[in-house]
Amino acid sequence: MIRLLAALLLAAAPAAAQVQGVLLDDPVEMPSFALDGTATTRFSDADLQGRWTLVMFGYNSCPDVCPFTMQNLEAAWSETSLRVRPDNIPQVVFVSVDPERDRETVADYAVFFHPDFLGVTGRQEDIDRLVEASDSFYRLMPPDSSGYYEVQHSSSVLVIAPDGTLRAKLQPPFDPGRTAEFLSMLQIQYRREMIQ
Repeated sequence: MIRLLAALLLAAAPAAAQVQGVLLDDPVEMPSFALDGTATTRFSDADLQGRWTLVMFGYNSCPDVCPFTMQNLEAAWSETSLRVRPDNIPQVVFVSVDPERDRETVADYAVFFHPDFLGVTGRQEDIDRLVEASDSFYRLMPPDSSGYYEVQHSSSVLVIAPDGTLRAKLQPPFDPGRTAEFLSMLQIQYRREMIQ
């Protein structure tokens, strides 16, 4: 269903420095949803319209995958901002799949990595719709005797086009420069598609 963007996976590059980018064979429509980060911050399917968006699912107390990917994403986002027009710099959204614990802190979690990053969560049904539509996953594990529980989740970053459709996924670790090139090439391809 998905294919590697082989042009960007250079054989000479070390495995950890490649773009782990995949293009979807067909764009995927995102469902309607409504999430929030603070009392004044909202994020819904309407916010996907008119601009590029990178979405990651995770949870604030994740010990490794989330902070690593968010840091990696910040570097790739910064590099992308040097290569594309200002109106094509993607918005970055961290969606917590653990609203029970993260509702009050998800916004702060996202801005820790960059002041322009948005952190949101919401009703489980809205999260589930978004996760299912993007072929992602998460699972809240059974709590231990203290009540603490882990969350298993996919680590891929969704690349959503200005028409609100999922076009690609990034799988960490990704090299900032090559990822910026992947995203800029994707934008060029999208513009060509829109004028045909």
